[in-house]
Amino acid sequence: MRVLLILFLILLNPDLKEREVIVTKKVITVSGQTSIGGFNCDYAKNGLKDTLYIDYDKSGKDLIFDIPVNDFSCGNFLLNRDFRKTIKAEQFPTAKVKVRNLKSNYGHYTCDLSVDLVGKKLNFPALVLKRTPAGVSGYLVLSFEELALETPKKMGGLIKVEEELHLEIQLGF
Repeated sequence: MRVLLILFLILLNPDLKEREVIVTKKVITVSGQTSIGGFNCDYAKNGLKDTLYIDYDKSGKDLIFDIPVNDFSCGNFLLNRDFRKTIKAEQFPTAKVKVRNLKSNYGHYTCDLSVDLVGKKLNFPALVLKRTPAGVSGYLVLSFEELALETPKKMGGLIKVEEELHLEIQLGF
């Protein structure tokens, strides 16, 4: 009976459920399609020591990181230049990502994510993050309209970018 009581108290104690992990890597990938093929623009940062709190009920334990837009790499200098021009890198040189309220949930995680990009703040409550061998990853689908951006066109409209942008956020630990 005492063992059952101890197990019951351990399971109900919220301080014993919370965990913290050290985020050592973050990768953000923006991908999309054009009329002639796809593109990927990546931002990666290794060697981090940011703390991410899981199942933490009190506020103030958010993971916030600023991303210099010029650090995205799209594969060549022409694509890099077009990407930076499209997302107004001169006017908005950084993007901000905030992860809060990270909860474990039977093999996956959920969090409240906010992204501040091109002067627009987008909130994604209860975003599902999948567990990967390297950490966690989440996927978002954004549109140029949501970001109040014009869809890029080249060569007099012969090359067009589709309206959907796919954003993948990976946190490694």
